[in-house]
Order: sequence, then structure tokens, then C-alpha cells
Amino acid sequence: MHRLILATALCVVLSAHAADTLVISPKQIQTLGIKTTSLTTSSQQSSLGYPAMVVIPASQQRIVAAPMIGLITRIWVTSNTVVKAGQPLATLASPSLAEAQGSLVQAATQAKLAHGQMQRDDQLFADGIIAKARQQATRASYLSANAMLVQQRQSLRMLGVPASTVAKMEIGQSNSAELNLVAPMSGVVLEVNGAIGQRVDAAMALFKIAQMKPLWLEMQVPSSEAALIRAGDQVAVAGRTATGRVISVGQSAQQAQTVLVRAQIDVDLNGLISGQAVEAQLISKSSHDWQVPVTALAYKQSQAFVFVREGGGFTPVAVKVLSQTASVARISGALKQDAVIAVQGVAQIKAIWTGMGGEGGE
Repeated sequence: MHRLILATALCVVLSAHAADTLVISPKQIQTLGIKTTSLTTSSQQSSLGYPAMVVIPASQQRIVAAPMIGLITRIWVTSNTVVKAGQPLATLASPSLAEAQGSLVQAATQAKLAHGQMQRDDQLFADGIIAKARQQATRASYLSANAMLVQQRQSLRMLGVPASTVAKMEIGQSNSAELNLVAPMSGVVLEVNGAIGQRVDAAMALFKIAQMKPLWLEMQVPSSEAALIRAGDQVAVAGRTATGRVISVGQSAQQAQTVLVRAQIDVDLNGLISGQAVEAQLISKSSHDWQVPVTALAYKQSQAFVFVREGGGFTPVAVKVLSQTASVARISGALKQDAVIAVQGVAQIKAIWTGMGGEGGE
């Protein structure tokens, strides 16, 4: 019975077959189960979805490490604490700090004595009492002592001692074996890797701090589709209002033949957090790309076609498949905006078009 219906429809359209305009009446459309939908550009729909991971840019992360061997005597924050730059994170007691302070005081004393001796010898040389060689030797001694002082100051600054505290240490107004580790920037404490009473080694990572805005989306896109993506393309997150833009497209494919595409979201994060797995949707800027169900595609000699509703029938239009998933395809071709295409019953239309399988084929 079904083949009889197709045969009847074929007889109706034989005269139009040469021009590839298939005349099919509304009754035949209903009988063959043909359904249609309006064509819209891919930028007007949600684009194809790709697995993505929310990450924090490396430039927005800082590690706070122990500057020396010591003992943690106090921890001032916990994970997820919001901190400001310079805020104390922990207190570390270390004999190395006391030694560094002693070396600073000694260097400051030596530099002060050398400076006084240099001033006296400069005056004696000006009066002609001492030789120039002695005056030069005294000046060299001062420069050496001053260089040692600068080195001791820098050593303490590298340990995290504030410059104002170092200045007080030089004159003996501050003396402590404890040091506060402070936040290098404002942000959120992501990790705390120490406990009160714990002994730590130099360079041991104790805290991880990050600024949570903007965030990156790292998407895995098939290499065949990544070639169509450009920096600046819009990106949306499925099920959320967060949107961003592509900032880089990988130049090498991974083992699974996917390419890393990175996008940045810096306006409305809409609850996105680091490490979250989401579905990202890329939206093409082109107004000549369309998204259609894969059921709308018909193939003839490896060329993809869609059937456009025109007048009293359908016209096959050749298209190029840009990308495709199990249910959706992105295509381009000589299609008009808001054209109506067949999305069901396409096999029946193709059978009529090709003479019920007499030419062409999949």
C-alpha cells in the first residue's frame, strides 16, 4: 500500500522532475507523513554542545609557601575565606628568622662604623694628613659593608618581613622569631595545606589563593569542527545565562582527535565555580549558517540536500554539512532566511525525486 502511494505521487511529479521541482499536494504530504519547519540561522538557536570544564586562569592564582623551615603557631583563615591583599594567613616561628635578624643588626653596625671611618678619612685626606691610597681603602671598606647590609635587608624582605619592620630591626626596635605569612593579593583561599603545630620545610606550599573572576571554559571540540571556530565567537553555557567569548583555539589535536578551545566568561558567572563540568555551546557569528535536525538531510551521490517547501511542492537544495551530532547538523548553502524545509518524510520525498531509487542513492 505504501509503495502504491509513492507510485501515485511519482506519477504526479514526473513532469516536474526534470526541473527538480517536486509537486506534491497537501493531501499527499499528509498521506506520506511529511512534516516541515521554518529554517533559522544557527545564531538564533542554541549551538551544538561540547563538554567543558570551568577553570581559573593561571594568572589569577597564587601559592603562599613557607619562606623558611619553621613551626606553624597559628592559622588565621580556612578554605573559602575571602581575603584582602596583605591580610595574615598564618604565623610561622623559625630560628632562621632570629638568625637573619642578628645578621641584619651586625651588618647595620658594621656599615655604620665603616661610614664614620670613611667620613673621618675623607676629612684627613682633604687636610693632606693621609695618603690617597688609605682614603680609597676606607671607602672600599664602607662600600663592602653597605653591600652586606643591603643583602641582609633583601633576605628579610624575601622572607616576607615588611620593609617597615626591617627598618626597626636595624636599630633594635623589633625582635621576634615569628613571621606572619600574608595574602599576596585579594581573592579566595582555595586550599590550606598546614595545621597548627606542624613543622614545615622551606618552599612548602601552605595556601592557594585565587581571584574568581573572570573564569575560563576549556572545551573539547572535534578537530573537524574546531577549524570553523574563531577568536571572538560567542559561547553560552547550557541551562545558564552565563555567556562569554572564545579567546583561543588549540593548534594541535589530542589523542581523541579533539582540540582545546578556551573561552572567557567575565560578566555574569551565574553560579559557575572552578572544576565544574558543563556543556558549552558555540554560536557562530555567520548569518549564513543554519541548524537543522539530521532527519532533514538527504544524500545523493555523497552530496547533502534539504527539501525546501515552495509553492505546491518541494525543491531540493544542495548544502554543506559544517558539523553534526546524533540529532543536529549545522549547514550552509543557498537557502533563504525563514525558508520552510522538510524534517520528516524526507526519505519519501527523496524516493520521488530519484524515481524510487532508480538513480543516485546514499
